[in-house]
Amino acid sequence: MITLTLLHPVQSTPVQSWTFNHEAAIRIGRAEDNHVVLYSAVVSRHHVELRRSGSLWEVVNLGTNGTYLDGKRIHQAPLTDGGIIRLARSGPNLHVRINFNDLAAPPPGLSATDTITEGSARETEDSPQSGKEDQEEDEEEDEEEEDRLFYVRAPSPLPWQLSPDPLGTTLLSCAEANHSNHPHHGSELFCADCGQPLQVWKKLGNYQILKPLEGSSHSYLGWREGSTLVLKTLPPEGLDHPQLKSLFQQQICVLCQLNHPGLPRVLEGFSIAGQPFLVMEAIYGPTLKQEVALRGALPQPEAISTLLPVCDTLAYLHQHDPPIIHQDIKPSNLIRPTFTQRHSPVVLVGLGNVTLLTSEAGTMLSNEGYQAPEQQAGQPIPASDVYSLGTSLVYLLTGEEPHRFYHWGAEDYRLDVEEIPGLSPQMRELIHTLTAPQPQDRYASALEVAEHLRQLN
Repeated sequence: MITLTLLHPVQSTPVQSWTFNHEAAIRIGRAEDNHVVLYSAVVSRHHVELRRSGSLWEVVNLGTNGTYLDGKRIHQAPLTDGGIIRLARSGPNLHVRINFNDLAAPPPGLSATDTITEGSARETEDSPQSGKEDQEEDEEEDEEEEDRLFYVRAPSPLPWQLSPDPLGTTLLSCAEANHSNHPHHGSELFCADCGQPLQVWKKLGNYQILKPLEGSSHSYLGWREGSTLVLKTLPPEGLDHPQLKSLFQQQICVLCQLNHPGLPRVLEGFSIAGQPFLVMEAIYGPTLKQEVALRGALPQPEAISTLLPVCDTLAYLHQHDPPIIHQDIKPSNLIRPTFTQRHSPVVLVGLGNVTLLTSEAGTMLSNEGYQAPEQQAGQPIPASDVYSLGTSLVYLLTGEEPHRFYHWGAEDYRLDVEEIPGLSPQMRELIHTLTAPQPQDRYASALEVAEHLRQLN
């Protein structure tokens, strides 16, 4: 698998990525028949080609303005993991990540970031016309007051505050250009010259919303002053419930204070028209679900080393008072980040679904096979996340969804480790303890889980 990430021309932050799983050659250029289409005046129609030879990749220049690899102009050169390809002297930069373990595997065809679907509109009941206008005016005033009252942000500087003029004078000519005149594929989100969005779906306060995230009606890919971000809100059915809105705002206040390399940074929260939003950084990279679907089951040592940083992240969340429970631990919410300068080897996403451990906290939608029994009953505790470590481990080691191995036992409906093929006796015992139906029968904490995992190595 090879992932190419377009970097912002000034801030060098990721703005768009492409993942290829089985292609023997990847062509990049301005023409629409390329695998990666970059619209820039300095990019040739067919500018550069990446070619796979056995287990190695090489980069071959095809363009008249030249190709640069890690700052040096090349005609043909070996391509290494972490390299930077620049098209022309002043053209767009692409960061390269290569996974050498899965070059011959079949493709899953998915991108490595949160992806997008259009959210469904909420339905409202008709009310009598008499008094309706006054009621609507009162509701609008309440929403305006709520918008003014709710705003929270992370204590450290926000990305756009670090670079108050991210576009700069060198990009003035591109900034003045009309991007709507650029012919481009529907998948092309950003201008390769200035890094600005080519199309904006809608505006939300200071944010430009590029598209909704696939598989979600309440998560969006956003943009603000040089930064690509994820915005989350309540699902449509939760917007009419004041208690859920209040709980979500409490969550945002807590999440803005978090600072851990195993978590995406939550930047700020705000409300528009009475609807609360949280803003977090976008994490680029393949999920563990995509990785296993591509490569197959992980060997036991690799599965253990993959989950150890997740244990550290959960220990950080659970140490808060009250504890922060993720409630959605699963391989599709665990990402190997393309950029690891500020992150752990595995980053836990899905923070918009975090629930505080309070008497008012409810349950999230059931995720059959991964969730603990008490969580599905609406009573999540930190041990519920520990349970999900065990079911996630089943997927990493087998490539099978864990619900396939549930059976009725003498007393409980539970994961039957004896039915799971290929496990060592020690791993079988560990998963059996992690997925015990009763919380008191599991390991006491994520740190204890990490200690037992290390003993297996």
